Amino acid sequence: MKLHELEEARKAQLQSDRHFYFNDNGIIKYYGRADTDEYIDCHHAQLTYEQCKIIEEGDKSVNDFLILMDPANEGVFTLVNKQIELESFKSATKMLSLIRKKEKLSSSYDVKIEYEPLLTKENLVVEVNDKLRNNIVKNIDVQDFTFKGANFFNLYFTTKNDPHFMFETIKVDLAELFRNKKIVFNINDNLSDCDLYTKKIFDKYVYRVKT
Repeated sequence: MKLHELEEARKAQLQSDRHFYFNDNGIIKYYGRADTDEYIDCHHAQLTYEQCKIIEEGDKSVNDFLILMDPANEGVFTLVNKQIELESFKSATKMLSLIRKKEKLSSSYDVKIEYEPLLTKENLVVEVNDKLRNNIVKNIDVQDFTFKGANFFNLYFTTKNDPHFMFETIKVDLAELFRNKKIVFNINDNLSDCDLYTKKIFDKYVYRVKT
């Protein structure tokens, strides 16, 4: 076998599927490229390298995640950051909407999200439309503000084309958003290739990754 063929074979092996064994609570007992028969009392999931990129290439380890099974869809698994409110996420996935990524943002929006992964901090900005904010602020005390019965919404960063594999969530407090017009967050991992989902409280969200 030639040298370049060996290198291609090595890369293919490194980017092969990953095996997870986990208990009823989603705690991962084993994670690796090779299957194993040492965890016969555990559940098994086989995920692609792309779905596991946040573990393989990010700053987090496998111990920072849980595996959840979808009770309504056999063989569908969710890789979830342990810091995420699991019950909130499980209920939200039933009604999530994709916020499509745009190179240029329209001036017509309710909520604008801009993400600049090259910055090490304050790299995600969530901003409410001026006209919408002014109409609310002049008529309502935003201290205990709710919109359509909600006092916050979450932004879910997931694997591209697959919302079942989530890398990060951002909780946006509506009272703070309308009070200050914008909220700035820090995202440690580079999530520029991820899709962005939310529970659609507002009619129009716009999203841009700044490079």
